[in-house]
Amino acid sequence: MLRIYKLCLSLAALILLSEQVSAFEIDGGKWPTGEIEFFVDMDGTAASGITWNTAFIAAMNDWNKETSFNFILREANRDPCANDGLNSVDFGDDFCGTEFGDSTLAVTVRRFNASILGAPAISEANIIVDQNKEFNVYDGNLVQFGIQGLDFRRVALHELGHAIGLDHESENLAIMAPTIGNLDRLQTDDIAGAEALYDGVINCAVSELAFGSINNALDANDCTVSELLPGSNDTSPIDLYRFALTNAATLSLDMTSMTLDSVLLIADENLQVIGFDNKSGNECDSSLTQFLQPGSYFLLANTFDTPVQDECGNSGDYKINAVLSSGGLNPLGSSASLTGASVNATFSGGITSNNGASFTNQFSPSASLDITAQIDIDPQHVGQAGFLVIAAVVDEQILFLNEQGQFVDSAANPGVITRASNKILTAVEELTVVENLVPESLGITEIVVGFFFGYGLNSSPAQLYYHQAPLNLIIAP
Repeated sequence: MLRIYKLCLSLAALILLSEQVSAFEIDGGKWPTGEIEFFVDMDGTAASGITWNTAFIAAMNDWNKETSFNFILREANRDPCANDGLNSVDFGDDFCGTEFGDSTLAVTVRRFNASILGAPAISEANIIVDQNKEFNVYDGNLVQFGIQGLDFRRVALHELGHAIGLDHESENLAIMAPTIGNLDRLQTDDIAGAEALYDGVINCAVSELAFGSINNALDANDCTVSELLPGSNDTSPIDLYRFALTNAATLSLDMTSMTLDSVLLIADENLQVIGFDNKSGNECDSSLTQFLQPGSYFLLANTFDTPVQDECGNSGDYKINAVLSSGGLNPLGSSASLTGASVNATFSGGITSNNGASFTNQFSPSASLDITAQIDIDPQHVGQAGFLVIAAVVDEQILFLNEQGQFVDSAANPGVITRASNKILTAVEELTVVENLVPESLGITEIVVGFFFGYGLNSSPAQLYYHQAPLNLIIAP
């Protein structure tokens, strides 16, 4: 974790040699998102009557059609050697002042920016094609009777693969082979390489973040950064927690451990780090406070390949305290059901001590608390006879709020889901758990309670729809 890189350049070229052509290879970098603008406006037409622009745009469209990556066409000429932050293609006598090799057909020049986590991110990609080579545009075998010049379209396909972060592939059939050959379209290996970078699949286990306390561990059984971010060689273990916000909020995090050189990070939905602890303190612990706009995020619990603090290691138990402060109710994780059936319902909740001016999850024993929730019922269930459920979890104990407004221990009726109310379900159900609750008036000075909310239908009384991340209440002196 925390590998800082200077701006660097990468050159990738397609050469004309007769070599045997490699599973897909990722060379250590990708774009922060799977979409970039590319400027295309080259002069000239092939002997086949197809313009260079048409052939290049067709190659872009192939990548767009076959993979999750998306090239946005901008029909304008830009100098590929200008270092202007724009991505472009053109012919040239050399590539940015350096001579082409005798067998080099084209070169892709990429620039990278430092990444806090994983390999540097590509920030610019430009393709320069050797204008002294003879090109044409055609399909099929590279060498054909009556056709002069090399197929420009397959050269464009290859160089665009470098532009998105793929390296040469020398074992499997691929357009990303280091030498030009008879392949004129993307192959299964090429597509798999692009998908590994940009299909949005998280290759590590992801937990729902419950704001409150988290106890876990980092060890050899965990996912590593290199597994999470293809192309990285960072083997440090990492845990991922997903959360979403519908209101702007401040998230305050503390990660403590007796043995682990702890590192906290917050990343956006594309796993781009937007906040991290710079480890300025001389301790194994980590802390981070980040203001966040509405959106989807990941909390990352990480460590270093090699511990920075002599007294710390890169494995061990940890505890995270997460306190969220916002101006409204926030989502409570993904929806679920007891039987595993899908449900199109959303759940949100919040705890306030100032009549709804702000919501958070940690309070003093003397605070006067209002706890509320909202369920956006699955449209298929609106108007049906059903019921609402409110549960509170304290350690191993589960309490249900009954219709009389009292919490009862589920152990008294094992296997029975106690209902908070029976009603005809409306599109939006608003639930009040408690109002003006002062913990110290009940003799409570320290406690952690996780609240869950759900609903069901009278037609299927054993089915319950609920959320996966609890609304946690922390009372501490």
